[in-house]
Amino acid sequence: VLVAGVVMSATATTMWVLVGGLALRGVAAGLMGGLGMGVISEVYPDAKQRERVFGLYAIMWIAPALVGPAINGVLLVAWGWRATMVWPAVLVLIARGLMAGSLRVVGWQRPAIAPKVRGPWAFVAIAAGLAAAQVYVASATVWGVAAGVVLLIVVLVVPFRHALVLTVPAERRAQAGSWVLALVCGSYFGINAFVPLLSAEYIDASGVVGAVLVSLGPLTWGLISATGWGAHVSERGAYRLAAIVFPVAAALVAVGAMLHAGVGHAVGLGIVTVLIGAAMGIVYPKVMALTFKGFRAENGTNRAHGGVVLGLGEDVGTAVGVTVLAGIGALIVSTGPVDVAVLAAMFAVLLVIGWGVSSRSTLWGSRAAG
Repeated sequence: VLVAGVVMSATATTMWVLVGGLALRGVAAGLMGGLGMGVISEVYPDAKQRERVFGLYAIMWIAPALVGPAINGVLLVAWGWRATMVWPAVLVLIARGLMAGSLRVVGWQRPAIAPKVRGPWAFVAIAAGLAAAQVYVASATVWGVAAGVVLLIVVLVVPFRHALVLTVPAERRAQAGSWVLALVCGSYFGINAFVPLLSAEYIDASGVVGAVLVSLGPLTWGLISATGWGAHVSERGAYRLAAIVFPVAAALVAVGAMLHAGVGHAVGLGIVTVLIGAAMGIVYPKVMALTFKGFRAENGTNRAHGGVVLGLGEDVGTAVGVTVLAGIGALIVSTGPVDVAVLAAMFAVLLVIGWGVSSRSTLWGSRAAG
């Protein structure tokens, strides 16, 4: 699927073919992501060790996200845009060859009940709903934005919830993990995508400062994930850290919008990105590790299904957070700091509510509510 998507996008002669190739690549990424998380949870049964490995797992795509733009820039100048479509797939195929021998440790066994795709209509409805919501928001009208926000809520309440129940029907912890990971990614990626917009409008129109600021979050996240610091933080501590840091970071963005002043504003946004990066470095691998705690691979449900719901939560949360904060923010950032501050403050309030509800999640156990 990956190779077919690469060939299709790299040889595209129309935009529709290019988009179709990128869609196939997205399908391949989803398949690999769910399987990869399932394999990790199987190979590392110890919770703390599994959490450290999930932290390293995040590095595998944090690092490309940091160096990818530079590589694409060089390839674009040297060989054109088609080359930028090919090189990531080449790396994936090389990595697949290098890890071929190591896959023996997984101990593949044919399950008694063959797994199958569950609730495909729910996944299609999620994709269609998210795409339609972004189109509505991009219409740049009040009613369009309102319709987009309502549609995002509908996606979360109906197809997303049903997809979790259908995919891992007897695994309440895995369902809870997907919800919490959606909240984690919505919090982080929403704020991190808003930072370069503010930088370009108020600090540096060239985008250079914004590029530096937006890289601080992944860098901090990667450093903490790589060192495994999060494994030393309790479940209750991780919850409280996220419940405090993400809403506070959004509130700081609101305050900074009202007090924007050159270098000071840049420093403030830098502090925000470092804070949310640190929270991600601790909370992201912990949520993934806790999701597989006590996971029962039975009745046709295996750990790959757990990986699927985690990947779904990550993707849906990211799409919702970025659409709400960065999508709407792109429409109002030029109208003045007051509108920007109101949007960021509303996002902070939403995060307070979201993390308050998350305190009751079965993922954290009874300790988080205490």
